Amino acid sequence: MKVAVTGGAGYIGSTLVKSLVEDGNEVVSLDNLMNGNYSHLITYGIDKKAELHVADIRDRMKIEELFDGSEAIAHLAALPGLDKCRERPEEATSINIYGTHQVLEAARRLDIGKFVFCSSAAIYGKPEKLPVTESHPVRPLNLYGITKLAGEKLVESYHNNYGIETIILRFGNVFGVGLYTNYDTVIPKFVRMGLKGEPLTIYGDGTSTRDFVHVEDIVQALKLSLASKGHDGQYYNVGGETMEIEVLAKRISEYLKKITGEIISIEHFPPRPGETKELSYDYGKIEKDLGYEPRWSIMAGVEQITEFTLNKNG
Repeated sequence: MKVAVTGGAGYIGSTLVKSLVEDGNEVVSLDNLMNGNYSHLITYGIDKKAELHVADIRDRMKIEELFDGSEAIAHLAALPGLDKCRERPEEATSINIYGTHQVLEAARRLDIGKFVFCSSAAIYGKPEKLPVTESHPVRPLNLYGITKLAGEKLVESYHNNYGIETIILRFGNVFGVGLYTNYDTVIPKFVRMGLKGEPLTIYGDGTSTRDFVHVEDIVQALKLSLASKGHDGQYYNVGGETMEIEVLAKRISEYLKKITGEIISIEHFPPRPGETKELSYDYGKIEKDLGYEPRWSIMAGVEQITEFTLNKNG
């Protein structure tokens, strides 16, 4: 299969590109390199087996030129995260909404039959009931969640009006070593800070919960979605293991103390506006429909990130 990947130089995207190539697929990647870097793929020689292009998802003409002949699209490109979208609202709206429209329109014009969209738990907002299922009301609390929900509605529209086979994946909080490590999410950030001897910073009282899912499990869900038959038009939660942030910080602190011999403190700051207090996922639907099964626990991922960081800095 020939798969087109937007955001293929990013944390998840580059891990997906490498895995697809290793499975024998043809891959073409598009990324504007705002957050990603193709050097990780080049290190593994993937540039000799896949097409790696620098372009913007808002440029439909370029998308059509590069993606012509593809059988499926995995759309990961976005301005990610609560903070970046709050600080750069015009850019967030342009990339995450208008950019998604341009990729969908290219898929329609090129008659690309399968479209997998990467969304987020942020679309749910404040949960009414835990764990959250796909039928839970969607009331995002921040601009990032709003742009992801708008993207979902665009995808839904192209499925209903043009018959494109779509699957929407709502990711939990991603962590772990993929092709490289993203230190913007909480688990890698805690590891990095702890190894530097810095306090682990928590926003709020620490009782917030998150569903943490390893990047390799995210890639598993993406590949299952790309290969799926008969599940178009579906929405799936992609989760892993739920934990309170305070518990997470204490466990990482205790683990790093064994590694470094240093006591790692924990500091609290006021909660960030627009951030969900509690979230845990029910991901039984994707287990049942696609055979998804998360393979990474939180602490196994912490050990992996720690080893990666020490080797990188050593």
